[in-house]
Amino acid sequence: MKTGSSKKLSTIGVRARSGHSMPKGAIIIGTYLVGMTGIAAGALAMRNLEFDGSNAATGISASTQITARLVGPALPETASLGSLAGTGTKASTPSPEAPRLAALTPSETRLADDLASPLSRIFIGQPAVVPPARPAQPGAQTERAADEQAEQNDRLQASLRPQLRPDDLKIDRAAISAAVQLASLETPEADTPRRPRDKRAALPEIPQITAKQGTCPNRLARDVPRRQGSAAGAQTVLASVEGIDGVKRDRHVAREILRGNMPSFLRNLVPVTVSGRTSDGTKARITICVTPDYLALGNDRDYVRVPLGLSAASQIADQFGMILPTPRMVDTIYRASALRLSPKPMSPGPQMTSTDYFVRHNATVEAQRRNAGAAPGSLIAGHKKDVVLTPRLASKRGRVAIYGWHRRNGKPIQPLSTIHGAGYADYSHGVRLVSRTAFLDGRSVDLRGLMADPRYAGLLSDEGPVGIAVLASN
Repeated sequence: MKTGSSKKLSTIGVRARSGHSMPKGAIIIGTYLVGMTGIAAGALAMRNLEFDGSNAATGISASTQITARLVGPALPETASLGSLAGTGTKASTPSPEAPRLAALTPSETRLADDLASPLSRIFIGQPAVVPPARPAQPGAQTERAADEQAEQNDRLQASLRPQLRPDDLKIDRAAISAAVQLASLETPEADTPRRPRDKRAALPEIPQITAKQGTCPNRLARDVPRRQGSAAGAQTVLASVEGIDGVKRDRHVAREILRGNMPSFLRNLVPVTVSGRTSDGTKARITICVTPDYLALGNDRDYVRVPLGLSAASQIADQFGMILPTPRMVDTIYRASALRLSPKPMSPGPQMTSTDYFVRHNATVEAQRRNAGAAPGSLIAGHKKDVVLTPRLASKRGRVAIYGWHRRNGKPIQPLSTIHGAGYADYSHGVRLVSRTAFLDGRSVDLRGLMADPRYAGLLSDEGPVGIAVLASN
């Protein structure tokens, strides 16, 4: 038994003595593993950070110091990872070609290729992959532009809308009565002086108006979409915007109309012809094709005439291949209409712009039409003020021009005015559209060209030619 035990002890002693000959290799392997672990931990901690040369240098120095403390004094701080992986036990100095810590500082763009070593790539990381910008949807871009315009118009309208009269305001009723009597004897002046009429566009005589001279081709309304059977009626749509007014309501209503949610009779354009002499004395006859009534929302049984601001009205006119009328066109349409309704004003105040006022005034106009025995689609005028085009808009950006609401004597209640912001619309406003295609002596022409031509502008506008800038803004 003693002999066997002695042999085992001697074998263990030999193994123990032979273990003393391997400490340097163990140190090298251990140091290598500890160093690689530190590098991996540092890379994991810095994987989402933007690279900074000074931070990387500090991190590498700290990692080297930690490794030195773990291994002991046998490993100098200047030892490189390449020397630890070699077969020798002595630390070697870095090669002159090896990148120094200071060389890891990036340039304005990225490290040079010759410095992009595996070590620096660990700390720098792969270049950020930036996905390409998603293309903007046309509808989103349009809505975004519309939102910006809405904010601008809302700021402008804040000071332009009617305000309630203070309770403590002192009123000289005698002076007001005298002013009213004086105003009834003369035509109200416009908000700004009219520009002098271009002498070249002056007409030697008032144009003669001919109602229903010929017919308007159906192709002039080909850009007006057909109404879908599933489209909601006017009462349903307006109930959804009951608490909204101004430009936001305009955008909602305009979307419905641009989808074709409007009465079918508005697609049947009615011809109105003016005859007269041009600026050079030549006889001319111009036929314009207009919607028989003001723009309305809904179907033939459930529709409401909807006032709109200039932006929404112009958008609809442009997509339908039409324009807004001039004040002279409004006068012409009134005199040529089959039914001339008397104006029905409502109580003034902030509620004038409410949806409720729109619906109530529409009911009043419908009662007038039914009592007169006129069918829907008849050329009707006198029940609204028109949103119009005028040369004044060239110098009054951000404003809407309104005119009309004719009395039975043919004189309008509202002279041409640009006092309101472009997004303003109240119950008394209406949008009547005019086709861009007109007929000059029976020949189809672009109506905008006639309006800008000094020879023919006097037949269509009492302010002379309408500039391209105004026509383009429409």
